[in-house]
Amino acid sequence: MVQLSLISLKISHFRTHKLSFLEPANQPIVLFGLNGTGKTNVLEAVSMFAPGQGFRRAKFADLNRRPELLGWKLTGEFKSPDSLFEIVTSWDESSGRKVLINGKLATQSELGRLVRILWITPVMDRIWLEGSLERRRFIDRIVSNLIPNHTENIIQYYRALKQRNRLIKNNITDWNWYDSVEKQMALFGVKIEEARLKVVDQITKKQKNSISAFPVAKLYLVGSSYLCFDEFLLSLSENRKKDIHAGRTLLGPHLSDLGAIFEAKGIEAKNCSTGEQKALLISIVIATAKIQIELFKTSPILLLDEVSAHLDAARRTILYEELNNLNSQVFLTGTDCTIFEELKGRAKYYEVILSSSVSICKPSDTLLVKNFEN
Repeated sequence: MVQLSLISLKISHFRTHKLSFLEPANQPIVLFGLNGTGKTNVLEAVSMFAPGQGFRRAKFADLNRRPELLGWKLTGEFKSPDSLFEIVTSWDESSGRKVLINGKLATQSELGRLVRILWITPVMDRIWLEGSLERRRFIDRIVSNLIPNHTENIIQYYRALKQRNRLIKNNITDWNWYDSVEKQMALFGVKIEEARLKVVDQITKKQKNSISAFPVAKLYLVGSSYLCFDEFLLSLSENRKKDIHAGRTLLGPHLSDLGAIFEAKGIEAKNCSTGEQKALLISIVIATAKIQIELFKTSPILLLDEVSAHLDAARRTILYEELNNLNSQVFLTGTDCTIFEELKGRAKYYEVILSSSVSICKPSDTLLVKNFEN
């Protein structure tokens, strides 16, 4: 198994960071400091090396450091045992978003084939309780890690969906305008649903077949019936008048949902305790990482924002052992460095402080050992 590692990170004019340098290592990277100092912004910067908009899904302009508003730039040097490559992703008002791999312009699909990143953030604590949109994004991000062309299929499907919804909103009843758009929706929609179903099944099986103290989350899709091109195409055609009346497309994988059951208890995730929901989420992400290692022989980079703080001591110990067994590069954040005590000697630490509205990342091994001893 090959470990993919981010060995050098330069953050320029991104959120609260004016110019920050980090040299992560193969061991876990712990970022600790007070709330609001910019710890999560570092993780968000790393997430920008994956396809998409990063784990906050913010508008690129909103990532721009104020008051300078010069545009942001992230430079990452990645290493595996047989390769070394650089990714630069940037944005400014005149040029928009750019991604360069070893100095050459790259697509989102090319990025996804090189770097796979998984994350858990505090916002995801309510993923089982709120609307279906975040759950769709969650499963699609996982699928994209395991099936690289899924990202491109999503882009193409939503492009066609946008075109169809424009026809609907303009009350176009010349059905010839719909034919080519609906063929694109059916083509990519079926691919999306097939990939989701495949990965949901893989993740559930991987959890059941793994020895882990985290609970098995039995995953399933809701409203997923778009597995035949001809049937989906016919449904879109038959639903045109109803969609025009509603003002939008009422069927398709853009409305599917993800469900989960705490298998040992037979309880829907949405009815579990907060701690149980967090444990289910961790179980899903760890299972995804294991599948990725099996499929591609490379480990993903994991971003765990404030995850340790919401686990009891026993589950923290289990989490750290699971991460150690995965041999993945992992970034963790927390306000209290003592919750990472069990990683002492295995992790690299940075204290993140805010000075004059500028985030500063300081290597803090000595400080951390002192804190632990106290």
